Amino acid sequence: MLRRGFAAMKQSSATILFTGRGTLYFLHKDVYELLGGKESVGQYTICIDADEEENEAHSCLYSIILYEYEEEVLRQPIGNGLTLAYSEISVHWSAFIDGKLQPIAFLFVDQEPKVKAAVLLEHFVCIYNRCTYALMTGTSVERTNPEDESYEYLSAIASSRLPGDTFEEPMYELDVSHEWANATGRGNVCCAESKRFDRALVVRRERNAVEFQAHAFGADGFESRDPERFQLGEVSTYDSALLDDTERKMLLLSVDKNQLHQVDLEYGKIVEEYELPVSVRSVTHGAHVAGSQPVYTCLADNVAFNMDLRMDPRKNVITEPGCTLLDYKLTVRKPFTCHATSSAGHLVIGDSAGAIRLYTGPPGSRRPDGKYNPKTAKTLLDTKVPIVAVDVTADGSYVLAVCAKYLLLMRTVYTDETNSEKNGFVSRMGKKKPNPLRLQPTPQQIEAVGGIDELNFISGGFDRFEDGRETCITACGGKYVLTWSFEAAKRAVEDGHACIGETALVKREVLAVSATVPERVMYMTDQDIRMAPLRRQERQEKGTKQYNYL
Repeated sequence: MLRRGFAAMKQSSATILFTGRGTLYFLHKDVYELLGGKESVGQYTICIDADEEENEAHSCLYSIILYEYEEEVLRQPIGNGLTLAYSEISVHWSAFIDGKLQPIAFLFVDQEPKVKAAVLLEHFVCIYNRCTYALMTGTSVERTNPEDESYEYLSAIASSRLPGDTFEEPMYELDVSHEWANATGRGNVCCAESKRFDRALVVRRERNAVEFQAHAFGADGFESRDPERFQLGEVSTYDSALLDDTERKMLLLSVDKNQLHQVDLEYGKIVEEYELPVSVRSVTHGAHVAGSQPVYTCLADNVAFNMDLRMDPRKNVITEPGCTLLDYKLTVRKPFTCHATSSAGHLVIGDSAGAIRLYTGPPGSRRPDGKYNPKTAKTLLDTKVPIVAVDVTADGSYVLAVCAKYLLLMRTVYTDETNSEKNGFVSRMGKKKPNPLRLQPTPQQIEAVGGIDELNFISGGFDRFEDGRETCITACGGKYVLTWSFEAAKRAVEDGHACIGETALVKREVLAVSATVPERVMYMTDQDIRMAPLRRQERQEKGTKQYNYL
């Protein structure tokens, strides 16, 4: 049966990655052991083959298959959850062995292994990247063009280089064993954290009204007393909330009603209603965080703009003299979905077609030099998958794009043709843009959450510490909160290594997560508000030199 499978493979459209002598290992208790327990070099063929069935997107599904002397030894589907790593003379991936997901390594063996392995690896990794890119874009391997700009930008996100030397890097782990929780009642919509008053502010639906709750907390968690609360009967729901710099007022957006209200939290009432010229889907601070100037950046389906709350509420949209928002609307394939701003007011927008747009600032808004920001984006980054959420560091040097199955960390600083350092928010990056880093649970972590189909990110972003220096990336999906060290992620962007994060299981499905201080993370479920300590530790990553045969 297996031999017939190999013969059929040779007659099919399977792409052979490697044919020759090698040794197969699996990782057991931090030691690579020979698969099958025999000290031998075998004759192997490794190929990638298209499955006969098609997925819902009508694109082929691929598997990586390993044959030893024409017998199928391993078969592992290639998808969003599988990653390939490689050293100078070996390739590594995870595969199910006897029903258990195991890290395996294939060592190329030849008379001159280091000379030949470089050529073999280049071909192996190139074909693997073409297959993963075809899966991501819903196209065939044959139609992928290695010289295409989008392919050059995205093709390597599913593979990484293994470090040769052992090194240590920081990691952040959410300690849910010391979690604190306060019940809110069902119907939570959004939340915000007041650092000045040590309050977790929760907005929830309550029959035909909206209820506000303020949960007091300290160093040892939430206080035992009941939260302060009040209700607003003027609206039935809100979708997002932003605190101003005094943390005494809150700006609330109702997407369905297209209403933007300012609520005085001390008096418990709406003190201002702002007229929105178009249907707005989200609002954020105009300069990354709340400041003394109440300028907010609004996002509609095809336009972004600034509002200055110090102006007349009926005409506080900022545009160039003689212009309206109609002059700044774009014709887009799919609507905008999310946005974020840097401290300098640079704007990043994601859409449901997978495009990331980098703007100097919202179109029509005024810059410090007195000029107005243009309608078009300076840089367009195409991820090929819908963007769920987006964030940017305070200094604008990194953008985080949240997709359903993974996150992409994108560096916006690049070196141009004159060897000068530029930023994609103020100049067009073109082909000089650095490749993004994919952040995702490891295959073992994905298996623990129930498989790749169970992993669906709904939000993610950088922390918002007061000094403007981000240290942690946090995301949530289902009952899981995931954290990555930003320092480790930046290092991975530079050297092409993978960045391993931590996965924490929470008791209920998480709707929102925030990190505003280095010591803890706050997150909201449908019926309570929770927080847990964030522990910084050092993780040791073994290099391939520790395994002299790899």
